[in-house]
Amino acid sequence: METKVTTFQSEGGLSIVQLATSNQDSFDYVACGKAITDKLIELKELSESGSVNTIFVLNNSDQYVFMMDGDILAGAKQNRVVNVSILLAPRSKTEIPVSCVEQGRWKHTSAAFRGTDYAAPTFLRAGKADQVRESLRRKKGFASNQGDIWGSVADYQRVHQVNSNTSNLSDVFEEKADEFTRLIARFSPDKNANGFAVFFGKTLASIDIFNRRGVYSEYFPKLLRGAAFEAATVKPGKEALTESEARYRSLELLDTVEQQHFDEQNGVGVGFDRRFESPDSAGFQLVYHSHLIHLAVFRRAGGRGGLTSVTD
Repeated sequence: METKVTTFQSEGGLSIVQLATSNQDSFDYVACGKAITDKLIELKELSESGSVNTIFVLNNSDQYVFMMDGDILAGAKQNRVVNVSILLAPRSKTEIPVSCVEQGRWKHTSAAFRGTDYAAPTFLRAGKADQVRESLRRKKGFASNQGDIWGSVADYQRVHQVNSNTSNLSDVFEEKADEFTRLIARFSPDKNANGFAVFFGKTLASIDIFNRRGVYSEYFPKLLRGAAFEAATVKPGKEALTESEARYRSLELLDTVEQQHFDEQNGVGVGFDRRFESPDSAGFQLVYHSHLIHLAVFRRAGGRGGLTSVTD
């Protein structure tokens, strides 16, 4: 996969490098948020009694629908985060693995789930990806460590000094929404890009690449709002991240990823889920008929994968 840098943007403790890959726009699919808004899909509890770590999605359309690991779904009996990236086939019914990000509620506030305008925080996604990889290694499916997810949500409440009666990640976001909006206000998606690398200070935290530029542009603000959970706590270092350093390190990490061994298994929907880990990074690909639908790479931070200290 050939990759080039299109733009570098930086504000406060957050910087991004936008990327364009040679395989962009090779497959037609719709993002989860648009699919929910346009009523192409329905997301509901698995049954009337519900299941914390599984929900049900019905794709009523003739289109493929993409759900990203880290998509936050609100409503039903409690808010959830999607565990893995998923490609739903047209006219399909699928049970999908999720984790709870609202520990203190177990009652319906709506019949179905709705989308949100932010993704899970970067380090929560990173920790969850490690947990899913370990679960797959133990032949237990795409499961997270629910206790660690709840612990991460509690960490975000503590660090951002937000009290939530139901230990709800969305309460943290809503309380800090104005601050997060100011932080990311100067960032905008490049029309030629289909992915980006995220830096906190001088730390390269993650890379996400999508097949479609349009899907990337939809996830761009959601992922930045998720990144703001961490970026808002970054203290300026003695030396700022330079554009040349950010460009080099982003492309270097992608080169390293291409050299890794991937463990492959069937995806939750259609396609294959492929995962790798190295001492410094870990991540996964969702691939369908040779099309790279989504690539996510995370810095190995250790711990349970919630908010961790970021230093320059």
